[in-house]
Amino acid sequence: MNFIWSSFLYLLLLIPLIVTVFKATYRHYAHVASELTLRGYEPEARLHNIVLIPIGGLQRAVVEALRYAETLSDDVRAIYVDVNPAQTEQLRKDWEAWGGRVTLVVLPSPFRSLMEPLLEYIEQASEEKANDYVTVILPEFVPARWWQHLLHNQTSLLIKGALLFRPNIVVTSVPFHLSK
Repeated sequence: MNFIWSSFLYLLLLIPLIVTVFKATYRHYAHVASELTLRGYEPEARLHNIVLIPIGGLQRAVVEALRYAETLSDDVRAIYVDVNPAQTEQLRKDWEAWGGRVTLVVLPSPFRSLMEPLLEYIEQASEEKANDYVTVILPEFVPARWWQHLLHNQTSLLIKGALLFRPNIVVTSVPFHLSK
């Protein structure tokens, strides 16, 4: 008899909880539908696209991303965070041969932080023309083996996560596939 009574008590508590969860889920989907509907929607005119490419140096994946970016906009900027002056100087020299029409922007980082100066610059770029897009292109190489993904592209994941909730910022990856 105790088993039946305790089961009845659990059901008595569980049913209102399930109904509450279902109602909350319904309200969520109704809210999403109201936000996504095209009724009464007038898209903002966007006439310009600033393309930013965070780079850690020059290599094949970066050069491929630069060439891709040049097809998207006339305003393309490669962003390099200076944490080592010697490497920065070498990058400036190599940029003449490999940079193409892309402007190289070197950001100082006295505390050797990569993310903070980069995110600040992206924020400044998005404020230049408030209604326009900022496209952040991430050059990524794709290793040949699945387990090698754990060893690479972690900074790209951090950048994607940091920019996910910012309006008018589009993040895209340009994959470069390794053969070995």
